Parts: sequence; C-alpha cells; structure tokens
Amino acid sequence: MDGSIIDTVIARIKERGGRVTVQRLAIINVLMRLDHPTAEEIYQFMQDEFPTLSFTTVYNTLKSLKELGVVHEHYQDERSRFEITEEPHHHFHCVVCDKLIDIEPGRILLHMEPEVETEYSPLETKVVLEGICKECRKQESGQS
Repeated sequence: MDGSIIDTVIARIKERGGRVTVQRLAIINVLMRLDHPTAEEIYQFMQDEFPTLSFTTVYNTLKSLKELGVVHEHYQDERSRFEITEEPHHHFHCVVCDKLIDIEPGRILLHMEPEVETEYSPLETKVVLEGICKECRKQESGQS
C-alpha cells in the first residue's frame, strides 16, 4: 500500500471532521488493492482477516467515506463500484468481463455550451463508455 496515498486519505478524513477507525482503514486498504470493487467484493475480501465484520458495516462504512469525499461511487448495472481517487476521470465498462477501467483525464474531451452550466449548475461530469475491452477482444478472436 502506498503510504503517501493512505496519508492523504487519512488527512482528508480528519480535515472533513471524520474519525479514522479500524473499519475505515481496513476498507481503504482493500480499495487500494482491488480494482473498482463492489461492496460485496470488499466484504468477501475482508472475511479472512475480519470474520465478524458484517456486510452492513462494510456498506455503511463505504457510504460514510463517500460522504466525506474520499471514496467515489460508480453505479453500474444496479450495483455500485467504489474507488479512491484524487482526480476526476472517466471510465470504460467492458460488457463481457464486467471490468470498470479508468480512462486517464484528458483522453475524452467534452464541450459544454455555457447555457448548460447556467441552466443546470452541474457539479461534475461522468462519462462511462461501454464496449469490449482489449483482453476480451483478444479472447474472442482466439489470440493470446
């Protein structure tokens, strides 16, 4: 686990009035190890180390970290996927393997008419491209 990232996340929690608890630290650790996990995947991953941890605790902890602004939630196919990120970015969702892949900032450029900002006051823009990822395309074509 990258110490500088965890230090930044802890500092953000504290500056926003949150407490740094064992559950929060454990879930942050899992979020840094798994790629866009669901709450269920986090819960399953933590079972060996925290056998008494309930799914409800995982879910509520994720929600509180989201409210503190240290975790981002992405809704996908009636489930949520979570990540810790410093920088807003877009995603690609593979419809074959179900992966959610980060797209680096600046690779998708959007143009918004000024009237849209005046009329709606958007807080953020999220783009999720859907299709078949490179790995799944290789498998489908029989390449290795």
